[in-house]
Amino acid sequence: MTTAPRILLIRLSSLGDILHALPAFADLRKSFPGAKIDWLVGFKHSFLLSAVGGIDEIHVFDGDDLLRFPWKRSARSGLWQLIMDLRSRHYDYSIDFQGLIKTALLGVMCGSGFRIGFSKNLVREPPAHWFYHQTLGKPAKPIHILELNRMLVELVGARPTGALPELRISPNDSSYVNSLLLREGLTDFVVLNPGGGWPSKRWPPARYGVLAARIESELGLPVVITTGPGEESFYSAIARHCPTARHFRLSFLQLVPLLKRTRLFVGGDTGPFHLACALGTATVGIFGPTSPIRNGPWTHEDKVVFHTLECSFCYQRSCPAHNECMDISVDEVFKAVTMRLDKSGDGSNARS
Repeated sequence: MTTAPRILLIRLSSLGDILHALPAFADLRKSFPGAKIDWLVGFKHSFLLSAVGGIDEIHVFDGDDLLRFPWKRSARSGLWQLIMDLRSRHYDYSIDFQGLIKTALLGVMCGSGFRIGFSKNLVREPPAHWFYHQTLGKPAKPIHILELNRMLVELVGARPTGALPELRISPNDSSYVNSLLLREGLTDFVVLNPGGGWPSKRWPPARYGVLAARIESELGLPVVITTGPGEESFYSAIARHCPTARHFRLSFLQLVPLLKRTRLFVGGDTGPFHLACALGTATVGIFGPTSPIRNGPWTHEDKVVFHTLECSFCYQRSCPAHNECMDISVDEVFKAVTMRLDKSGDGSNARS
């Protein structure tokens, strides 16, 4: 392999999944410092990659326009222009982290010389593997998706480095968050994030409220609640149990300076949780329909609380039953919190 290959990485969404691919990107950049490494990403999540250093070009795929039928002329011309732009780069390799039929086809259409992706047993949509020249087989035992992504780039000769790219935050965002913390007098605090892209991933907001009250009263640590767009009602439910909890409405990138300063982050399998992991923030995860082995904390020091049921790790966005996997008690989560903070606990209810 040349020391300066032209590589296109394909991961369109979502925020957490893009974060999971960043260590693999870092391995590529460290292994091939002279390489041209570009990234094809969805429009909604392109802002995250704009904060990642070391990416040569970010190509944006606006798939939403293509979901509306009949296609508008602008959608057709936009896709055609994107494909022509990609083909003009003459990529030696395309690496598909997503494993969808559309992402595999984008690799074909971009004209890369050699297409790499996951095998039939690992891709989300099995036919996708037909479009790769080389695939990564399923490991003998389950491993974290972060490690799977790293193994994928090893197929082009990248070496595991353990490196993580730094997220570059604007001075305005950092200043805004610092001013919030100064105004509230917060220097030592815990962040709770009750949101989740899938309804099935969400722990009940009322339990976050009880947890917040216990953290403040028993551990003496103030609590900050972070919510995304459309999640304000979650804070209202929390405030009924812990009215002293602060509510910070921040953008995803504004979470970076906040999470760098917090003692602990608690939340489910969602973008802010994986951002905390990427930043090295101490975390406690609350998991249900997704596997903590595949999607959980990035280090063994962090904790994750989950229940094992017959239907565990179904990866369903909504539960046809009663979402029993998320019927996790406040006591269990509080115990994991105290363990991660080195306050107390013997570890019986949380996996490290």
